[in-house]
Amino acid sequence: MSYGKAMTGGKGKAHGASPYGKGGPQADDTCKVFVGNLNFKTRWQTLKDFMAQAGTVNHAKILMKDGGKGWDKGWGKGGGLSRGMGVVEFASAEEAQLAVATLNGMELDGRAIQVDAWTTGWQKA
Repeated sequence: MSYGKAMTGGKGKAHGASPYGKGGPQADDTCKVFVGNLNFKTRWQTLKDFMAQAGTVNHAKILMKDGGKGWDKGWGKGGGLSRGMGVVEFASAEEAQLAVATLNGMELDGRAIQVDAWTTGWQKA
């Protein structure tokens, strides 16, 4: 039986493809939305649950000031430095557009959030 890097052919973690780099096919940017003006205490699970009002959320990420390399890494109980913004990936472009139309300006954790189309990053060839 192999452990660690031997299991993955020396390529590190044995996780599936991520929509945010690190191997596998990239998700189409039309399915992503940018969320700004987040409360610094908002966690990814809270954001994901809130955004699910518009459709199926595949992935939610809070952007961290230290690149997510701090004690908290953005998914724990505190300690990380949030940038107050995040990226949410929906199952379809239609759901992403619905999120922009319906959730922009709504309150989450005491702040009126800004929801807009994701415009940078990977583009479909």
